[in-house]
Amino acid sequence: MRQEEPSERLEREAGRMEDESERVGGVIDGARRDWESKEQDASVPGAQPDPDEDEESVAGVDSDEERLDEEGGP
Repeated sequence: MRQEEPSERLEREAGRMEDESERVGGVIDGARRDWESKEQDASVPGAQPDPDEDEESVAGVDSDEERLDEEGGP
């Protein structure tokens, strides 16, 4: 039995990680589409922000790209 070369093992692991990354990306995309559809449905409790409350900002989500460019952000 031939022992696997480290480079072969690393290539196989990189391929596995890429496949897993694509799978997780698909799950994230599905969850995002689901949430966006729920935000549009008034019958889904909690999906629409309260009109009296300001939305909390989350870093990296719907950020002002011009401000990020000026600040040297991602």
